[in-house]
Amino acid sequence: MNMADVVVVGAGMAGLAAALTAYEKGHDVLVVEASDAVGGRVRTDEVDGYLLDRGFQIFLTAYPVAKRVLDFDALDLRRFQPGALVQTNGAAAKLGDPLRRYEDLVETVKAPVGTPLDKIRLLAWMRKVRSGTVDDVWRAGECTTAVRFADLKFSADFIDTFLRPLFAGITLDPELAVTSRFTEFVFRMLSEGYGAVPARGMGQLGAQLGARLPEGSIWLNSPAESVEEHAVTLAGGETIDARAVIVATDMDHAAELAGTAQLGWNGVTTWWFSADEAPYDEPLLFLNGTGAGVVNNVAVLSNVSPFYAPAGKALIAVSSPVNVEGVSESDIREELAAWFGGGVSSWELLRVDDIGHAQPRHLPGEALPAPVKLDSGLWVAGDHRMNPSINGALQSGRAAARSVLSSLS
Repeated sequence: MNMADVVVVGAGMAGLAAALTAYEKGHDVLVVEASDAVGGRVRTDEVDGYLLDRGFQIFLTAYPVAKRVLDFDALDLRRFQPGALVQTNGAAAKLGDPLRRYEDLVETVKAPVGTPLDKIRLLAWMRKVRSGTVDDVWRAGECTTAVRFADLKFSADFIDTFLRPLFAGITLDPELAVTSRFTEFVFRMLSEGYGAVPARGMGQLGAQLGARLPEGSIWLNSPAESVEEHAVTLAGGETIDARAVIVATDMDHAAELAGTAQLGWNGVTTWWFSADEAPYDEPLLFLNGTGAGVVNNVAVLSNVSPFYAPAGKALIAVSSPVNVEGVSESDIREELAAWFGGGVSSWELLRVDDIGHAQPRHLPGEALPAPVKLDSGLWVAGDHRMNPSINGALQSGRAAARSVLSSLS
């Protein structure tokens, strides 16, 4: 008979954080994972020498829980430059962060993106969200992101040209319907730190956490069929007894196993292209500020970390958070060619990631964070219980484990 003090169902970011928290306090842990690797939705595949994340993803170095849980030096984080290149109906313009890169001041001031007053208001908003603690951001009054931008008196042009594509690339919500609390949390993280990727792919986050658990404590290819307060039954019929069970699967499977409420999902489609030459040289996010087309953002990952592509090649992630049904590869190439020129025709399509369930949709009024312990005696963790970010997943996992430890003591 198999047994452990704590059995965690799911080896995503929340599950790994929960297991580590319990293990580091001296408890036997066992993690059962349905797929063939750890990481959950945060994974990386090697394809023909390129590192392809499961959809374009970005890690924010200011995440407070991630700072405590992950070894940033070992991840060899490679930073995006603060700011973005913004494609307007004319040429692309650079909107930088002059507070951190003084050399970007003149170009940012002159950029035909919004008005000078918009840029002043952006700085004022930055100061506001950085005042107080991170918890203060989550305790603030909430509304939709669209309403918050209107309250801040940003011009419609600035919202549509810069703010909408910037935050749609992170929250996967081009309608700006997500809670203003989450948007302001993200903006604080962007302003206090950097967008980044581990040098060898986003999958290194989960790999690092998993490597810190004892050998044999993670069972891959082991989907859970059912869970009870003190037992987990696998699809193969094997039962594992436990003093405590933490369900740390994605939102849909948590609902099936533990009966938890579900939020909606935001999705994303990423087209991964290789090229002999990058469409631009800086480690910047490229935003579609035209208000037209399907593509929301472009990132040349090989500009950020050369390990993402073979020597002499570029790896380009082209992403859209909108429904792309009926959109062809030629449609995407035509849109990109209008910005980057005829060389787009020679780009090689490596893979298309169509991820309908990429991120829980956190709307105003959702009861988050949700309790980590259910009336059934089960514990539940995941970004859908805290907030839809890597930091939220880690925070939720640790909170569930601490509740378990308190119960077992």
